[in-house]
Amino acid sequence: MTRRLVLILLLLAAKGGWAEPPPDVVDLETVLTLAREASPRLAIERQGIAVAKAERVKAGAMPNPTVNYGQLHQFGRPTQFEGRWAQGVSVELPLLLGGQRGARVKAADQGIEAARAQVVAAGNNLAADAGAAYVALLLAQEKRGVLTTSLTELGQMRAIVAGRQTSGMASQYDLLRMDVELESWRTRTAEAAKDLTNRQGELAILLGFQGWRPVSAGELHPLAVRPEPAPLEANPALIAARRDETAAQAGVEVARRERFPNVSVYAGRSATMDPYGALDSIGVTVEIPIFDTRRGALDRAHAEAQTAGLRTRLIEAGVQSDVERYSAQVVQLTAALEQFRQRMGLRLPAMKQMAEDAYRLGKGTIIELLDAARTRYETQISQLELIAGLMEAQLRLKAARGELMSASDQ
Repeated sequence: MTRRLVLILLLLAAKGGWAEPPPDVVDLETVLTLAREASPRLAIERQGIAVAKAERVKAGAMPNPTVNYGQLHQFGRPTQFEGRWAQGVSVELPLLLGGQRGARVKAADQGIEAARAQVVAAGNNLAADAGAAYVALLLAQEKRGVLTTSLTELGQMRAIVAGRQTSGMASQYDLLRMDVELESWRTRTAEAAKDLTNRQGELAILLGFQGWRPVSAGELHPLAVRPEPAPLEANPALIAARRDETAAQAGVEVARRERFPNVSVYAGRSATMDPYGALDSIGVTVEIPIFDTRRGALDRAHAEAQTAGLRTRLIEAGVQSDVERYSAQVVQLTAALEQFRQRMGLRLPAMKQMAEDAYRLGKGTIIELLDAARTRYETQISQLELIAGLMEAQLRLKAARGELMSASDQ
């Protein structure tokens, strides 16, 4: 509840024109919510809805009337009319015939729906990328933890070697070899800290938060993925593509109706002065489409609709490929992780104790002791990388299924 309250305040802050940094400690759900609701990067995408709504206002507006006023002055003998001058005023009103306004409004409404779908699709992609960046951050954080723990354990092992060297049961080489190993792991720990800093910056840049140094509150573990996948049509990118296609088809209808000739009605009065005389007029102005039949606009609308249709087919194929690809990855990595845990889960702790006991009893060398320690640490890191790969595949699969967006977003 507290996390959701913080995110709501962040969202209100973004809409109000001021920005506060997001929480310093985040978990996966917080990162996904930030990506969907409070990211400045997604706020840019939302401006497309505002533009589409402005187009809707423009499409629903009636044409403005035109007022004409003029004066006529004649010099010399009155040959055009009696009197020295005359004046006239008229009002002309364009008419939208042939269903032009209705077609424009319908196309604008479809444009709003398409813009909203694009925002949802962008949010889904951003959530997937942010989730993957969070997993990378979590992996870097846990790698540094493993390396820090390894330094502590290696320090304890050095104390064992130093004690044996003092008692004459170990050589100076053993102590030197242990010191070299410690320096090597200190270097790796420093590199892990640098990688963690980079991952923090990448997540902050991805979501668009300045000066943010997020720290993960979770741990690497596989996600829950529904066994029954959502239908392909639930993918936000595919939904957006189909709404774009619908909007493009509406644009074809607008272009077709725009070929109807422009028609205007007018009414006016002309009057002469000295002597006074008045003349009322009313009429219709009709465009004759001889030179410009607006065929080009219709052809362009047809081409745009065909392009949108082809793009929909392409995205549909890509979504299907993503679902199949990430589903296979999830199955493969899940099986690999299960086998890893069954084969190595109980053996790693025993390896440490066996190696130390053998070295104390003089049945093992310093090389064997260090090799056992290095193998344990490397195996732990390999397990973390395997879990991180599985989590990212699960996130990508959820995104391809459209399961990262909440119901209110869609």
